[in-house]
Amino acid sequence: MTLKEKILFLTVTRGYTQQEVSDETGIEQSSVSRILKNTQKSVGYQKGIALDAFVNREKEKMQSQTA
Repeated sequence: MTLKEKILFLTVTRGYTQQEVSDETGIEQSSVSRILKNTQKSVGYQKGIALDAFVNREKEKMQSQTA
């Protein structure tokens, strides 16, 4: 998944706001917005790890809800 796909998963599929994604990952809300607009392509390593962890937690929640 690209950064944009991960953020879209969290905002569209899971219902989080851009600010909530920012709060959970440390990625500034303005950067989240720029990623969604394709004007920013990367974030720092630690923030990328935090985003991956957030996405993985949410995927696990989805799987446990359907099991």
